[in-house]
Amino acid sequence: MTLKGHEERVNGVAFILGTRFLVSGSEDKSLRVWDLDTGKQVGEPLLGDDAGVWRIAASPDGRWIVSGGDHGSIQVWEVATNKTDLKRLPISFKGHENTVWGVVFAPDSETFASASIDETVCVWKRETGEIILGPLKVGSQALSVAYSPNGTKLAAGTDKHIIVWNTKMGKELLKIEQRAWRVAFTPDGLRLVSGDQQDIRISDATTGDIIKQFDAHTNNFLSLVIAPNGTKFATTSYDKTMRFFDLTTFEPIGEPLEHPYSVHGLAFSEDSLLIATGCDDKLIRTWTVPLSDSELLEQVSPLVVPSLMLTCHTVH
Repeated sequence: MTLKGHEERVNGVAFILGTRFLVSGSEDKSLRVWDLDTGKQVGEPLLGDDAGVWRIAASPDGRWIVSGGDHGSIQVWEVATNKTDLKRLPISFKGHENTVWGVVFAPDSETFASASIDETVCVWKRETGEIILGPLKVGSQALSVAYSPNGTKLAAGTDKHIIVWNTKMGKELLKIEQRAWRVAFTPDGLRLVSGDQQDIRISDATTGDIIKQFDAHTNNFLSLVIAPNGTKFATTSYDKTMRFFDLTTFEPIGEPLEHPYSVHGLAFSEDSLLIATGCDDKLIRTWTVPLSDSELLEQVSPLVVPSLMLTCHTVH
């Protein structure tokens, strides 16, 4: 499905949990809500504070959307009861001095983190706009942020390092000497998946040791997202493709999905069956997610196994 309406590049996409609605954010300074059953935009474009939108994230409880953009802009939007409307909260989130390139909600949906090219990471209380941790100075442009599944750790990808903190005290737990445009925890919290240039790296989330490192694209890497069911992750690039990788074997899944332009926004649906992309051509596309080899094996009919066993027994 292709969703058309934005007037500039689409930088961020997010599924509203428990619904068939998608939210997108664009350099045209708007957020838009889409009905995935009809492919139509719901309501009017949502305008924030006259800033291009670079990143958006949905809360785990499905009630909130946070957007980050130019000039340190951060907005929080409440998802209405009917799930089709977003209402901007009249709360000021002032703290960053430059573009916000990463936002993510904590598992409790009460706090969220942001990363900015002003070289800081902040953790905010959604209800009040108060900074409750930070600004954490990272020494280079902060490009992305990610929470561990239990919310006890916060990771940031920066222009020079991957840094992990304890969220309770803000104590630095780990610093990996690796630039990371994007970083994410696996659903079990044991590994970090990060991307930089054409390079993908899987690291131990406690020690920082490299588990696997490989080239994923033929041009610079842009986005990374891990499927909620923990089976795979997807990446996008300036090479105009989206690619899937098995999170167990790290092998590619299927063929690259081609786009006419570079792909910036990326999000899995809650059930890991759909993925949405936001593109340089102002369009959003939704795709069916291919199954990994391990998932395909699990789908083999149970009736096949006894027949194979019987054949082996007969030969023996």
